Amino acid sequence: MKSLLGDDITEKVKALLNKEGQDPLFVDTKPEKDKDKRTIIHQFFKKHFGDKLNTETKEGAIRISMHTSKTRNDRRNKKHELDQWEAMGGSFCRFVLYKENRDTMEAINLLCKRMKVHSRVFSYAGTKDRRAITVQKVTASKIKAERLLGLNARLHDMKLGNFEYVKEGLKLGDLKGNHFVITLRNVQVESEEIINKTMNVLKEHGFINYFGMQRFGTSSVSTYEIGRALLQNNWEHAVDLILNPRDGDSKDQQQARQHWTENHDAKKALELFPKRCVAECHILSSFVKAGHNKDCAGAIISMPRNLRLMYVHAYQSYVWNKMVSERLHIFGCERPAVGDLVILGEELEDDIVDNDVLINSEDKKEIKVKILKEEDIPNYTIYDVVLPLPGHLVIYPNNNIFEKYKELMWKDHLDPREMKRSIKDFSLSGTYRRIMGKPIDVSWKTLRYNDPKIPLSLNDLDIINGKTEPENVADGTLLALRIHISLSTSQYATMALRELLKTSILEP
Repeated sequence: MKSLLGDDITEKVKALLNKEGQDPLFVDTKPEKDKDKRTIIHQFFKKHFGDKLNTETKEGAIRISMHTSKTRNDRRNKKHELDQWEAMGGSFCRFVLYKENRDTMEAINLLCKRMKVHSRVFSYAGTKDRRAITVQKVTASKIKAERLLGLNARLHDMKLGNFEYVKEGLKLGDLKGNHFVITLRNVQVESEEIINKTMNVLKEHGFINYFGMQRFGTSSVSTYEIGRALLQNNWEHAVDLILNPRDGDSKDQQQARQHWTENHDAKKALELFPKRCVAECHILSSFVKAGHNKDCAGAIISMPRNLRLMYVHAYQSYVWNKMVSERLHIFGCERPAVGDLVILGEELEDDIVDNDVLINSEDKKEIKVKILKEEDIPNYTIYDVVLPLPGHLVIYPNNNIFEKYKELMWKDHLDPREMKRSIKDFSLSGTYRRIMGKPIDVSWKTLRYNDPKIPLSLNDLDIINGKTEPENVADGTLLALRIHISLSTSQYATMALRELLKTSILEP
């Protein structure tokens, strides 16, 4: 016991046993961040003192107390419940989520609302975009399949299916990539042979692995601009960027922003903003609760964590996009250059590719990089080369590119080597990302058609419902290209299409 708890806590536990919970009533260990170590402590007491002592986690510490009739009943009921889940296969129900025109978080929030459960119940490996028909696996903790199945009758543009019970829930990063089916309509080329040549170039040589435009939002105020203000500790400017008028807003958003700009009346502006404006509503709610509009830092912190992280990650992505353009402009895209970085081992594939939520976590295992020397060049290809997203734990290239990082970020009054902040969420350790992406499982098919509105590919729901594959019209006046392509985690299909269509560079 002493090796687990130390001398002081051990003596207190002995006193608890001797006095049978009269005084003291319980003993708290020191807070322990390591979940595995907490599990070992719980198991130790269960094995050696299971009939006398009860343990539970309280804010990271383990509270040790004498068993009461209530805790014994709770323990029996919990064991009975666990036995029931184990008999079915596990306490997580894994299912397939089909959705149209909704992003993953929106879809999960709707399920939570329908079922009246907390969002922690659901977990998934990654988020899927709104502007697509997507299918992904989701796990629900201690939710019966029948309950999930019953939602289908009340869901619009969403379906749940393929239910099974498993022992472990999904977590962010539990995926190798995504498979896409993309149909390009009204393709105009001199001959279909050009399509085949272009597709073969994409298949063999890949594409520049830029972050896509969805990383930076679709409004006139980019998410990276807000992230830059947060990293500068310029809270007032960040609040202004979020709340002030911007182009492209809906009428109700315009009205709310205009009222805020003219009156700085947080209460009224909060009433005017639609609830879908999550960042705006949280900031204004914070002002209303405080009774003034002065604590901009507190208002920013009141936003959901994933939203705060989204802004600063967008700035990292903005810098990375700029730097990969510089790298390819200076050294080309044929081979590595002296001073480039490569990952040692396979860690980047599974762990660090880029996760929107965990990108600045320092709990991940260390990623080791190598700075290439002249004699290393023959051992690597351009597909091995990585560039860092700015952070205080990354290594920068030992060539002209590091100077480009400093030039760009110094213009923003930031230093790529000084990314620690007093607020943990804005203290970025950084990560690495490959500069080139190469798709796999690439195939394509051309299709002639006449009706511009006819569906040209089947989605999963169409297949389940028995719909037939669209037929090729031999003398059709219009040409479509249907592409099947698989990409690694955090690679953007829009960037692969950019290479295919030879459109202008898509970066902010």
